[in-house]
Amino acid sequence: MSYEQVTIKNYTDADLTPIIESWLLEREFTVSILANRIEGNKKTGWFSSENVTIFLENFPDGCVIRISGSQETKRYLKQYLSALPQKKKAVSKETIIREREIVSVPCPYCGALVPITEKICQNCKAPVRG
Repeated sequence: MSYEQVTIKNYTDADLTPIIESWLLEREFTVSILANRIEGNKKTGWFSSENVTIFLENFPDGCVIRISGSQETKRYLKQYLSALPQKKKAVSKETIIREREIVSVPCPYCGALVPITEKICQNCKAPVRG
């Protein structure tokens, strides 16, 4: 059995499995999915049927798809997948940590440094701001 291969950038097998499944169902295939393998079967006559097997494999830059089946099905599926809209690569969100400096002022009574956000000196309990 010969395989046709296509690479779809920035897509994963999780993205492509439902897309391929719906494509096969629209063409009256019976679909079964097991992990990264999709199998389709379509009855074409009393004693004949068409089978297609699709393997999906994730890579850092996209998903490689290997398709086996009739030449016509392989060609149409490759065209369909190649025409998918370009998907932007997921950007990892970075956490930004901002540090704030709390300004301290000397207490007018005891001279201890008191954060400007406080109203009472923690050292002598005197009011710092009015």
